[in-house]
Amino acid sequence: YFALPSPHAPIIPDQQFIGKSEAGGFGDYVVQTDWMIGQVLEALKWNGYEKNTIVIFTSDNGPETYAYPRIEKFNHYSMGNLRGLKRDLWEGGHRVPFIVRYPGVVPAGSESDEIICQTDLMATIAAFTDIKMSKNAGEDSFNMSKVFKGEPSEKPVREYVIHHAMN
Repeated sequence: YFALPSPHAPIIPDQQFIGKSEAGGFGDYVVQTDWMIGQVLEALKWNGYEKNTIVIFTSDNGPETYAYPRIEKFNHYSMGNLRGLKRDLWEGGHRVPFIVRYPGVVPAGSESDEIICQTDLMATIAAFTDIKMSKNAGEDSFNMSKVFKGEPSEKPVREYVIHHAMN
């Protein structure tokens, strides 16, 4: 588990990353985050853990309100083509990157339209590591290991996610 402070405020990219993007300090901070993830992946490779480590890169929410000035100043849309920000019900507020790397298990470059919630990490990692969960553990956690592996399914594993907005 490696929780980065970015892209949360304060937006403080290290000196070596300032000016590296075309989206101001926030963009530079994201460039630094990308570099840091590269360092983690390199360390896994250097230490021989690259092929037996599940790497999941995700975020806890969509962009903050300062995404709007970034759009005006840099034409950079943190939420992509989705509407909304953190703390509201629009998809831009809660649809986030979710990237999984597990060589030999998760097909590189594969994509899924499956609804996944971070609560699903508990059951999914338990399945990948052959850990038996007790009946009352993670009752809101769905095993997404087949989705990660790209195995077809006749119906969605999870049909909905309940989202709580600020108000």
